[in-house]
Amino acid sequence: MREILRDLARRPQNGEYLEIRLEHIVTTSIRIHNTTVERFKVTEERGGSLRILHPKTGWWFASFQGWDNLGEYVVSGLRSVALLPQGRTGVVRGEGAEEEIRFFPREDFREKPLGEKVQLLFTYARMLREASPFVVSAVVEYRDEWRTVYFANSDGSVIFWEKPDISLSFVATARKGDQIEVYRDGVAGKAGFELVRELEELAHRVGKQAEALLFARPFPGGVYDVVLDPVLAGVFIHEAFGHLSEADFLSRNERLQKLMVLGKPIASPVLSVFDDGSLENLRGSSPYDDEGTRTQRTYLIREGYLSGRLHSRETAFLLGESPTGNARTISYRFPPIVRMTNTGIEPGTVSPQDLFADIERGVYAVEYVGGNTALELFTFSPAYGYLIERGKVGEMVKDIVLSGNLFQTLGKIDAVANDFRWTEVGWCGKGEQMGLPTPTGSPHVRLREVLVGGQYHA
Repeated sequence: MREILRDLARRPQNGEYLEIRLEHIVTTSIRIHNTTVERFKVTEERGGSLRILHPKTGWWFASFQGWDNLGEYVVSGLRSVALLPQGRTGVVRGEGAEEEIRFFPREDFREKPLGEKVQLLFTYARMLREASPFVVSAVVEYRDEWRTVYFANSDGSVIFWEKPDISLSFVATARKGDQIEVYRDGVAGKAGFELVRELEELAHRVGKQAEALLFARPFPGGVYDVVLDPVLAGVFIHEAFGHLSEADFLSRNERLQKLMVLGKPIASPVLSVFDDGSLENLRGSSPYDDEGTRTQRTYLIREGYLSGRLHSRETAFLLGESPTGNARTISYRFPPIVRMTNTGIEPGTVSPQDLFADIERGVYAVEYVGGNTALELFTFSPAYGYLIERGKVGEMVKDIVLSGNLFQTLGKIDAVANDFRWTEVGWCGKGEQMGLPTPTGSPHVRLREVLVGGQYHA
């Protein structure tokens, strides 16, 4: 396969840039609802894609099932791309790389009997139900995927990847009269079956947390000092700022280009934000992106100053900068686009306890259930929170809404703790490409005088 791809990638004769991507994907998904198997699905597919950029026209992309007739696809693609209307784009070319990237899990989930997987999920579903008499619905969802990728491009790269991914989520629904609350949590990673073992304590906690939400009082809205937990802080910086740093959108938006000028002070000096696809064994990690560019750490904010953005080969060409290894695709059916990898807020120097100590009245916002962004405007809903009074964390509250202007809010961050951690559960969607693993990381973060929605009392 290596020799076939190397030969096909040499075919361009008129300055075209060419990529070939082949994938073999085996996926298992299981959903348990209470005592019933609602979904049980095993799929296997082989497919590929071809992407060509002509120096005088534009992009040509095609995806296909199976791995036959690759030579015919390349010949047809080179003919077709030359017929496109004249374009004004390009790519930053790079050095070729040849590498095999293999993965050896402790427990290969491909070798586990399906019956063993189902029985483990039934155990967790029972733990969810038994955690509280108020739990009326327990859902356990399992998914594993082993993706084998062969990639070659006209810069001379020939790369073989093994990309495993496994996840397990718990969802508990609690009810008291007409009141219903839902809580979810889980695990995910680039790992083997060992990741989803011995999670009885987590399943029990999810059920108890759904019960606790029934008895939490609605949050009284107003202006507060706010402490974000690492999960919510990571999601906030991903959604509200990370997407603005993806240069495909930035390259088409003149207003955003004026807001996002490199070197501009954009946040409090205590804040540094990075994206790093080169970190080992996180779900968003890989030595190379899906254009064969080596991944790296890119600082988006460094000590309050806008210091970088995320690029593909094309956006780097358009903005006159360098590729950062952020061209990613969810599968061979789609071309790579600019995406985050592992995005986080760098840890500070203070302890988490110090963030709470001098807050007279505030809110500790925890985890995440939803939100939306529109350029610099954002709205986020934490899963729950706790009142902070005289430096102490108090009673549990719910129905909290954080909203505001991103650039004003970044300036209100006055303290970043030293307890950094990654959150790998969840995924990111962009355009038609949904389900891309994008871990977020952060320590606890404090913001001063934020307008927080809830049940407002004057």
